[in-house]
Amino acid sequence: MWLRRRPRPDIHDTDPACRRAAIDAATVGHNALRRIVMNDPDHGVRQAAVGRLHDLVILRSVLERDRDASVREAARARYRQLLAGGDMLDIGYRRAALQACSDHQIIAHVARSAREPCLRHLAIGRIREPRLLDEIRQHDIDATVRAAADERLAVETQRLER
Repeated sequence: MWLRRRPRPDIHDTDPACRRAAIDAATVGHNALRRIVMNDPDHGVRQAAVGRLHDLVILRSVLERDRDASVREAARARYRQLLAGGDMLDIGYRRAALQACSDHQIIAHVARSAREPCLRHLAIGRIREPRLLDEIRQHDIDATVRAAADERLAVETQRLER
C-alpha cells in the first residue's frame, strides 16, 4: 500500500480554506501576499494575507479601499502595528508612511506607542486634541517627546481660545 502525502497548501487552490492554510503556513512569498491582498475574491484569504504583509503602501491602500470591513480593520491594525515599530521596517520608510497618513487614530497610536522617540515626536506635530497632547506630556518616557507635547499643547490651547 502506498502512503499518500497530504498535498501542501497552495495559494492557487480553488478552495479559500486551502489558500488561507498556505498563508498561515508562511509558505507564501511577499510578492504573492501583495497580489493576494489586492486581488483574492475571498475576504478571509485577504484578511489572512494582510496579517503577514510588511508593505505599508499596500496596507494603506487596503485600509482605505477594500470592500470588506473586516479586511479594512485587519489592515488598519497591521498598519498601526508596523508603523509604531512592531517589526524591523526601516525608520525612513515608516517616517514617510506616517507623513502620508491622514488617519487621526493611527497618528494618535504612533504618538503614544512608537518605539522610536523621533516617530512619536513627528506624530505629535500632527495632533490637535489637547487631551491626547496632555496625556503624552505627562506620561511619555522621553523628555524631548514630553517637551514637544507641551509646546504643541500650548499652541492648540491658544488656537482653541481664539
